[in-house]
Amino acid sequence: MVTESNCEIPENLLYYIEGKNTVWAKQESSDTILVGITDIAQTMAGKVVKVRIKKKGIKVEKGRPVATMESGKWAGPVPAPVSGEVIESNAAVEKDPVLVNKDPYGQGWLVKMKVNNPEELKQLYSGNNAVAKLKELITSEKLSCKRL
Repeated sequence: MVTESNCEIPENLLYYIEGKNTVWAKQESSDTILVGITDIAQTMAGKVVKVRIKKKGIKVEKGRPVATMESGKWAGPVPAPVSGEVIESNAAVEKDPVLVNKDPYGQGWLVKMKVNNPEELKQLYSGNNAVAKLKELITSEKLSCKRL
């Protein structure tokens, strides 16, 4: 785990980084991933008050929303890191959205996806590349992460 300006960046995850949108993916098997937002994303959003997650069976293209979130200062989509199908959504987060702020890499996960094309996983940022890219974002946004 790398910590930069209080922001946690687990090195064992894959990251989809598109502008200020930062999503993590944890590979559970060759074609299954867990998806959530990063510590950086939850800090930028502020206290999350509503989460709508795509239902099981919905197919999503890479970069298209797997969920939408609202906070006091932001509302927007959470992009899919790869193309695939939602096979499970985290009902606990829909009931208690602040889990995303409290534990973005644990209880705050959003969806489990079946990956259409495992090659797409190789296009995500990982290891040192991910850490460097996320540190750039933290610096450019002058962020200091905090959890609720």
